Amino acid sequence: MSDWWGIIWLVVLLLGNAFFVGAEFAVISARRSSIEPKAEAGNRAAKTTLFAMEHATLMLATSQLGITVCSLLILNVSEPSIHHLLEGPLHLTGLTDGLVETVGFVITLVLVSFLHVVFGEMVPKNLSFSLPDRAALLLAPPLVFIARILRVVIVSLNWLTNAVIKAFGVEPKNEATSAFTVEEVQTIVAQSQREGSCSTRREPCGRRSSSPRSGSATSP
Repeated sequence: MSDWWGIIWLVVLLLGNAFFVGAEFAVISARRSSIEPKAEAGNRAAKTTLFAMEHATLMLATSQLGITVCSLLILNVSEPSIHHLLEGPLHLTGLTDGLVETVGFVITLVLVSFLHVVFGEMVPKNLSFSLPDRAALLLAPPLVFIARILRVVIVSLNWLTNAVIKAFGVEPKNEATSAFTVEEVQTIVAQSQREGSCSTRREPCGRRSSSPRSGSATSP
């Protein structure tokens, strides 16, 4: 029974690790321009998400603390259970007790590492990158709740991190850069206009740029 409890705790810790990883990348990937209208409309999750984005370093500290704790516990909790479950089948192969211990540990390490990397790290990370706004609205509120519970620890870790960063001559930022700057918007619009004008008609852009309808546009 205790062995299966170890497996259950492995699943729980993988889900916890996945939550913190997904929340971390969602907070820094979400677009403020997509979240703000929902917050202005009274959406509580959106308001909390905006708070998380405005206090990104605190949220990152919370996520990193959660990821570290889950990662350390995953192997410690699951290794004895999986190892014990493998002992029976491995003894049937005729291996000595020493080899059974070694092979069992290696198999357990590879299995747990695979599950941790794929389901605890890569899957939630890619989901947050693919659906950043939806992931932020879903994951940011519970992350903020955890950060408030562990406020003293999180603020202390964040202060220490900022102190180290400042020692390197870098000014730390608290808010995630989640919107385009004016220059970036102008560049995107200009590029879209160029690509649209070149692709919508067959005549060369240079010829069209001199026509009365092209206004102030110049040939590339």
